[in-house]
Amino acid sequence: MRPLRLLADIGGTSSRWAWSPALDGSASFVYDGELPGLNPLHGDVAAFQAALRTRLLQQHAELDAAEHVQLYGAGCGDVARADRLRQAIAPLFPKAFVEVESDLLGAARSLFGEGQGLVLIVGTGMNAGYFANGGLHLPMPSLGYLLGDEGSGADIGRHFLRELLYGTVPDKVVQQIYGEERPTVAGTLARIHGAPSPARELAMVVQRLTQVRDHPWVHALLLSRFTALVERLQGAFRAEELREARASGSVAAAFRVELEEALARAQIGLTEVVWDPMPGLVRHHFGPPAR
Repeated sequence: MRPLRLLADIGGTSSRWAWSPALDGSASFVYDGELPGLNPLHGDVAAFQAALRTRLLQQHAELDAAEHVQLYGAGCGDVARADRLRQAIAPLFPKAFVEVESDLLGAARSLFGEGQGLVLIVGTGMNAGYFANGGLHLPMPSLGYLLGDEGSGADIGRHFLRELLYGTVPDKVVQQIYGEERPTVAGTLARIHGAPSPARELAMVVQRLTQVRDHPWVHALLLSRFTALVERLQGAFRAEELREARASGSVAAAFRVELEEALARAQIGLTEVVWDPMPGLVRHHFGPPAR
């Protein structure tokens, strides 16, 4: 009989789970939508475990029989973070071998399968690597929102809020986004510095920019930050690795047109963008759904 295998894409705030419950060799699966996530650097492991027990394991008792759990986690290219995520998951599936890989490798497998090319994650944060022969070439370190993450939600949000608080954002843009309830300097700083995740707090404003993306000032802001991303890629990757890019993440999906424009100026073709890598990972690990 086919062993029960689980697959998860675990971010800092949410996670997505799939599994192959059929034991007859067919490639069927269940895709369970969003569940709690865990930041392996400073997340609350106990709360994460409790939520999964309540919202996943109690509703799907068959998962207790899982023999293999394949995880893709944000920041898990770092050995220590990967091990912390493994230790958080292992008690939930005591019969399973738990394997942890980075979310960037997950995005690459989702977008390229057995192929090769430049893979980008452009969401709250940003990361990039060249995927070939099943592995990643990583010449550019992921520095996080304080030092890097060019083109990410946190990066765009930081630049927008800075100009907003300096008073240089056009009034029409501010009015369309906030109406009469305009953010104050004190309130904005308190909210960002007091947030459990300042990066996510910065990135939240980017959702509002979809309302005004056609305004010339907003378009210029988006293009400038995606251009900064492109320049970072050009400084890290070889020319032959910059012919085609595929991207995953909320910001890449929401602003594909602007990202594609910035990449095209550097003669990099953006050939695919997905908001969520999980469907591609299901195909990669389980094959197409049974019919």
